[in-house]
Amino acid sequence: MRPGASGPPAPPRLPRLRSWMSRRSAVDRAEPHTPAAPGRRGFWNAVARALRLLTAAAGLAAIAVCLGTAARRVGYPYALEWLEGNSLVEVHRLLAGKPLYCPPTVDYVADGYPALYFAAAAGLAGVLGVSYLPLRLVSLAASLACFVLLARLVQRETGHLTAGVAAAGLYAATYFAAGTWFDLARVDSLFLAFSLAGLYTARWMRRPRGAVAAGLLLAAAFLTKQSALAEAVAITVALLFDPQRRRLAALLAATFAGVLGLTTLLWGAVSHGWYVFYVFGLLSQHPLEHAAFTRFWSWYLLPTLGLALGAVLLAVRRIPLILALGCLALTVEGYAALLHTGGAVNSMLPVYAAVASLAGIGMAGSTAGSTAGPRSAAADLPAAAASTLVLLQIVILAANTFALGQVVPTAADRRVGDQLRAWLRGFGGPVAVFSDPGLLLLAGLPPVAHRAAASDILRGTSRTAQARLRRSIGSAVTERRFAAIVVEQRADQQGFPPHLTRYYRRCPQKLLAAVPNKVFRPVAGLPVRPMTLWLPAGRGSCEAAVRRLG
Repeated sequence: MRPGASGPPAPPRLPRLRSWMSRRSAVDRAEPHTPAAPGRRGFWNAVARALRLLTAAAGLAAIAVCLGTAARRVGYPYALEWLEGNSLVEVHRLLAGKPLYCPPTVDYVADGYPALYFAAAAGLAGVLGVSYLPLRLVSLAASLACFVLLARLVQRETGHLTAGVAAAGLYAATYFAAGTWFDLARVDSLFLAFSLAGLYTARWMRRPRGAVAAGLLLAAAFLTKQSALAEAVAITVALLFDPQRRRLAALLAATFAGVLGLTTLLWGAVSHGWYVFYVFGLLSQHPLEHAAFTRFWSWYLLPTLGLALGAVLLAVRRIPLILALGCLALTVEGYAALLHTGGAVNSMLPVYAAVASLAGIGMAGSTAGSTAGPRSAAADLPAAAASTLVLLQIVILAANTFALGQVVPTAADRRVGDQLRAWLRGFGGPVAVFSDPGLLLLAGLPPVAHRAAASDILRGTSRTAQARLRRSIGSAVTERRFAAIVVEQRADQQGFPPHLTRYYRRCPQKLLAAVPNKVFRPVAGLPVRPMTLWLPAGRGSCEAAVRRLG
């Protein structure tokens, strides 16, 4: 606003896709559009409004199912997804004053993520105690923030609250298709919440403080999951196309880069370089999963949001450049994460959110503040079509993916977990459960390295890190440091010395043999559970140990 001007500042006028993707033909420019008949115009306007309202109601139902499911399982004391165990260990280390980034050993290997999610969960765990509850509460709150941000982003862009609610509901409807990852004790939902907040702030910022806020939010997204770098770059590029906001683009970029530089220098120095290794180096060492190039489309995107993509196409001429590039960056982030070996459906969360936001814009006849008179009426028909596509997408997802009974652990799961926890304590010494170190922590025992985190090291290219980890594992085995080793499959023994049988013997009895196969398995991700017991050679009785478990 100029000095001395009065009244609220006008919203920024950003470049739209129409200005750089498509130009009207010469005939279109020469011949003025003929306004639609008033009766016909009113009919399609009423249809579009009714469909938006109906889609918003379906979206609210999807949000209710998502939140209701999360509420039923947020307090489950054991892992809902097998990677949660390492998140719990990392929160415990922060509360115990131990380093989060350190050389990989048999006792601990860090996840390859920055520390913000674990720090936030540790702050809550300091009040509620060390369990999965505070970690999941952070993710659940972040998911709620994602719903609100998507709704507000689309509402402010289109002027229609119903379109915003429908967009949030479309994202919520992907909860089951996304492996119910929204409320798990992992970094993804908090990362996405900061990413959407940064995009929203950058879209509507008018002053330098808005640019600083957007830079801080995008930096927080990066400090939760480093793939947020793509979004920060895309938003900065979009702002550079707006002559009135180039200075704000520079301030946003400087804020983002400053936070990243300072935290990298600080954590890099404190960790003796291991922070840089885990956050910046480790992922780049992993090979690409070539099948994921097509699996992204054929497994994850088109079967889940294929109809919603049609609504995006109907909106493509009305999407502001900053939203177009921001959502494209979110999609690229998900695609890139999925391409690396170990990539899974959680990588699709930013992609689903991006599609949901753009589909919501497609549900509106015109964007907020549009001055197109007759042409805004002509947009009612595609708006009705987009609303129909989004509504059908929510209904199809609900019919084909909603499986409430399969994602909430039962009382039997809890009973078996309690038995396993008591059984582990009964060995009277350290026990190794590489597929679920969180179970050790809950049993009051020292945790060990998570199998997935150790695999990240062993399939990387750093010989120094690999040698450190193999030496540590070898020493623990030859010294018979563990009173027992519990494995789920042979992959749990990756990195073990080839002469393991000289120091430990494999018990022939199968653990939990009398327990139904589906009981005490994570309801998301890999369905691992303890299967085989190894005892130190010459110590203890396999039969007695297995019998003690019942």
